[in-house]
Amino acid sequence: MLTTPATPHLKRSHATLLVLTVLLLHWWVLAGAPLWWSPEKRQTLRPQAMVTRTIEASTPRAAQVPTVKPNRVARPPADLPKPPQGQVDIKEQPSSSAPSQPDPPSFANPQELADLTAPVALPARSASAVDLPPFKRAASNALDAPNLTEVTSFKAPASTVLTYRMQGQSKGLTYWATGELLWQQDGQRYDAKLEVSAFLIGTRTQTSTGTLGPEGLMPTRFGDKSRSELAAHFQRDKNIISFSANSPSVPLLKGAQDRLSVIIQLGALLAGDPARYPTGTMLSFQTASQREAEVWQFSVEKEETLQLPYGTVVAVKLNRSPRREFDQRIEVWLAPEFGYLPVRLRVTNANGDWIDQTLKGVEKPSP
Repeated sequence: MLTTPATPHLKRSHATLLVLTVLLLHWWVLAGAPLWWSPEKRQTLRPQAMVTRTIEASTPRAAQVPTVKPNRVARPPADLPKPPQGQVDIKEQPSSSAPSQPDPPSFANPQELADLTAPVALPARSASAVDLPPFKRAASNALDAPNLTEVTSFKAPASTVLTYRMQGQSKGLTYWATGELLWQQDGQRYDAKLEVSAFLIGTRTQTSTGTLGPEGLMPTRFGDKSRSELAAHFQRDKNIISFSANSPSVPLLKGAQDRLSVIIQLGALLAGDPARYPTGTMLSFQTASQREAEVWQFSVEKEETLQLPYGTVVAVKLNRSPRREFDQRIEVWLAPEFGYLPVRLRVTNANGDWIDQTLKGVEKPSP
């Protein structure tokens, strides 16, 4: 009987505890705690400014007829030619001095350290007549293409894995990274993958896939991935290069390469017929990035003996000198010992920033 008076008090305590528990569970659910592992939900746990929106209901208004005011029509100057009607064939034309857009530097910060070439302007014309809409036609006339290198013979290197030590400088700060080039081919198709990693910066990967054919390396897809991936697609059935970045498609020129395959293509041509490319020879290829394309020109220079982390290596140097104000200088050394694969690659920006990629190891890829 002594416990009887306490019974109502215990019941009230239990009820209070139950209410608090329910309120706590509601707060926990609304806070999103069970979804913490979802990347899309992690952002909701961060403090965010509350945004409110007021929606006022109103009765529909009667349609009003807008007052039409006369518009001024700007007339073009009399000395300007009238724009053409419809589509126009792009045909071979002599080189012109049309202005071109400068190449923005690629290594403004270490995250761009994997770029082999700069983002570039669009090619000027196709080797054959191509019908393009006016907005694409204007883009394709940005720069006249010089004479492209014809492939008479080539020898693709054997499947190999090359590792690199990389050192660079950006805005006066020196940084280091590691790189790996995986090259694989079976006589008909090829796959190339360059992966560069730096401490506290992350990884950047470039890939090139395609076939081995009458034009040497014939890419079908080029990808460039850091946080997300952008790609260029070589649509040979349509004679265009298209881009996932919503950039306008451009005409596909004969022997077109991407920023990764162009280095392998240079070596394959030298391996196929070294005597055909003496010192001073100029090699030209349309080179696509993940957004644009332009014709790159490399001059063949003399052999050099390099002291690399791998050891002493003899290699042929090729050089892309800047042609415009913001062009990059690209120096590449191709070693006959390794099927003319790149054993050193140095890229220098117009502002002085640079990155130097030197061979550290060579091995066969795992099956």
